[in-house]
Amino acid sequence: MTGGPCRVGPLDQASLLGSIALAAMIALVGCSSGRQDAGQTGISACMDPVEARSADIRRNLGALRGAPICYRRQTVSEGPFQWVFHVLEHTKAPKGPFWVVPHDNENAAFDAGVHAVLTYGGGLLAVDSSGNRTRYGQDPNRNFSRSRSESRLCSGQRRAAPRYTAAILGHYRGRSGPYLALHNNRNGHAGNGGSGNLSMALAGRSITSWPGAAVGSPALRDEDNLVFMADRHPPGTDANTRRRIAALNRAGLNVMHKEVTDRSFDCSMSDFVARHRLGDYYNIEAELGARRTQIEMVDRLMASIGIRPLRRAAANPFLD
Repeated sequence: MTGGPCRVGPLDQASLLGSIALAAMIALVGCSSGRQDAGQTGISACMDPVEARSADIRRNLGALRGAPICYRRQTVSEGPFQWVFHVLEHTKAPKGPFWVVPHDNENAAFDAGVHAVLTYGGGLLAVDSSGNRTRYGQDPNRNFSRSRSESRLCSGQRRAAPRYTAAILGHYRGRSGPYLALHNNRNGHAGNGGSGNLSMALAGRSITSWPGAAVGSPALRDEDNLVFMADRHPPGTDANTRRRIAALNRAGLNVMHKEVTDRSFDCSMSDFVARHRLGDYYNIEAELGARRTQIEMVDRLMASIGIRPLRRAAANPFLD
């Protein structure tokens, strides 16, 4: 039986101001959806996912075949960089949650994104890096800036990328929900003998972590499985941030929060959204290959922020 549409909360004042700022940035750099812009930014007409030249989409064709999903290929030219994005959109609920998968070598993240679009509507954008983490020597998640002066704050960005930034964030126009991303990370982090670069055991001047309650699968307590948030103030000073963290913890999700300043800004999507006050941001970070755990985290995050599945189905074992 078909239920009601996906629900997201109304925009608060900060999100409204962020949406205005984002729209202005998109207008300035000429990012478009569904049209060409001076031969530099374009997005294809809707196609069947079977037509996609993407190993990630081919791997998920069993789930996508017959579903109300539109595939689009988006291209962005910026200086020496020629970027390709693979975009999946739910045709019956296109305004639902939208997810970004920046790293092309993180298969569990992409698969969890497909689950999210099929379950909650909305869409998914994945950066094509030929199966690698980086492209042209540039980390796609360290490539968000709108000016040369902003780019100079970040050691990980080779050059300013206003067109790339606007092309990706332009998919959030008209949505009242949060900015969403999916990542995978290797076990542990270098500081505790691991091989990754992010975990609940990581500490820093701008980083604070809160472990989730002991509900859901035991894997949720792993240091590598967490929801990453970022904004411009310390978490203890903002009631909305404290409320959001508490809701995620009650849902059994670990939370890591970053305070974004000029000194800590790294040109990641999370930091850019926070720096420009575009709205709430959540990144679901799971250990590399932890597909089932990451899907559980998607469902728990959606439930905690009030976004319901498109269809009523059997009881979800992830949410027991």
